[in-house]
Amino acid sequence: MEIPIACSLDASEARAQLGEWKEIFALVVTRVERISPSRFEATLREQSAGLSELVQLAQREKTCCPFFDFSLIIGAASTTFVVVVPDDASSVLDEFVMSIS
Repeated sequence: MEIPIACSLDASEARAQLGEWKEIFALVVTRVERISPSRFEATLREQSAGLSELVQLAQREKTCCPFFDFSLIIGAASTTFVVVVPDDASSVLDEFVMSIS
């Protein structure tokens, strides 16, 4: 079954949630890199006090926009937060990245 490229939030709720993303990224992210049109990665601070909040926000985002996929890559020297969307949702990812950067 294909997941629709749609968000269940209204415009006001979506703006508020993007504001939360911007706040949490300012707290926990040191670098953002666009890997491909459908993927970006954010390197997290070494001592990420807001990691739990980031995970909870990603879970909420997945509820309203199920086409987003989130993951953490835990390396010896760094932790990376990964966001992936289907290829046909790359414009949505563009807006998401621009809104939180």
